[in-house]
Amino acid sequence: MQKIPLIVAALAAGVVLAAGCGSSGSSGSSAMSSMMSNSDMAAMGGNVAVTSPAADLQVTLDQLLGEHALLAVSATQKGYDGSPDFAKVAGQLDQNSVALSKAIGSIYGTKAGDEFLNGKDMWRDHIKDFVDYTVALKKHDTAGQHKAVTALNAYITTFGSFLAKATGLPATAVQGDLREHVSQLKGQIDAYAQGRYTTSATLTDQAYMHMFMTGQILAQGIVTQSPDEYTS
Repeated sequence: MQKIPLIVAALAAGVVLAAGCGSSGSSGSSAMSSMMSNSDMAAMGGNVAVTSPAADLQVTLDQLLGEHALLAVSATQKGYDGSPDFAKVAGQLDQNSVALSKAIGSIYGTKAGDEFLNGKDMWRDHIKDFVDYTVALKKHDTAGQHKAVTALNAYITTFGSFLAKATGLPATAVQGDLREHVSQLKGQIDAYAQGRYTTSATLTDQAYMHMFMTGQILAQGIVTQSPDEYTS
């Protein structure tokens, strides 16, 4: 049984909902275009060299993880500024989180998808930790910042172990990848708060591009674990 069609069907709705929460027309179109499978693009006349369930898996993970990085950056910056549309961006970020959990659930089962999303020191917790860090940063609350960083380190350990167990990848490698992600998101809001906007933008770009490497690592782990389910 091939699982990619289930993933794409489940997640397309999540992307539409996120776009409907207030993103611009161009970003919504971009997200939807990215959500399309290689096979769909080929059918529409797109110049796509590779079409396979394994490739579709990586495209899906890349799109959702890349979207997470950009929404997380936007949410922390808007939260720091006290922007009136912070709640709307935070809503989009949570829609993305739900879509990611559905992707995990379609592969490993509903229970795993719920643990991914709502478990202690798991996905939603790390977003809350970044919100806590941003609030403490705005208030110049050093103790609050340290507390949030400690929580993020717990996320790296716990969530990294969860992904490693699920995919069969080495825990140290997965945790190292997560540590880089956390460092990039923390670095961009630190730079933003200091008015170093060029540095913040550079780290935002790095955080976004890093998610494609993460998507590739996870996809390869999943395909290696269940090769028969991802053959064309």
